[in-house]
Amino acid sequence: MLVALLTSPFQVLRLAWVAYRSRYRGREQWEVFRVMTAFWLKINFAWARKGSCRQRLFNFEVEGSSYELLLELFKEIFLTEPYAFEPATTTPLLIDGGANIGMAVVYFKKHFPQARILAFEPSPEAFRLLTRNVAANNLRDVELHNVALAPAAGQVPFYTEADGATLNGSLRPYAAGVRTVVVPARRLADYLPVATPIDLLKLDVEGAEPGILADLAHAGLLARFRHLLVEYHYPIGTAESPQLAACLQTLSSQGFAYYFQLVYPRTAYGQDVILHCWQPAT
Repeated sequence: MLVALLTSPFQVLRLAWVAYRSRYRGREQWEVFRVMTAFWLKINFAWARKGSCRQRLFNFEVEGSSYELLLELFKEIFLTEPYAFEPATTTPLLIDGGANIGMAVVYFKKHFPQARILAFEPSPEAFRLLTRNVAANNLRDVELHNVALAPAAGQVPFYTEADGATLNGSLRPYAAGVRTVVVPARRLADYLPVATPIDLLKLDVEGAEPGILADLAHAGLLARFRHLLVEYHYPIGTAESPQLAACLQTLSSQGFAYYFQLVYPRTAYGQDVILHCWQPAT
């Protein structure tokens, strides 16, 4: 705490610089500075933490398992903005595969208040927070499903960190900790409305992306999506590495153009990239 006190003037300047460099302007720029300052205070000083782990950001209140997690998600989703896109309508239909605690759902509702969202999250702990965050903010037209998305329906093992501190999880046994829970798996195709174009599919499902995309393509449904934002978890130098080529081939065969965005550093597990995909004719 002493170090935090001594460096506080420099921290204020750093946080002001973060707000200045963000794409937000005017009152929203001040809001970024306020939120970042609140996170810094709550992480470093016990007196700033009151009650449950919640933080007000813009016109929403989000609850998480820790302030460190909330800060990480806020920076990743609201400041880096990998999920920014331009829908063709003011009432877009969005699918959030891997919704975690709902920070992306809040982001989408901030920018598209009239959007209809289908959100999927397999982790029981994350889903409880997701449900509370949707209810606390009175988010309408948000449909929640506590299932893992997969190419086939059934039951699958879901691997999480032993302490559950970050709420990270994966269908890959080596990509998380040591605790295992069995969760229901469902095909995304079974949830899609009939003959309705879908404005966005956001996928962050820790390695299940290639199978889900291939299943949608095989069912003749992938071309109904106008935009895809796929966080692809590329396990460099493993037996799964060739799946990236297969994934790109699936996208190309369905008429999608795409580009890569690197927003995360390489880790021991591989390199995470975001695939921005769209139908050129739309």
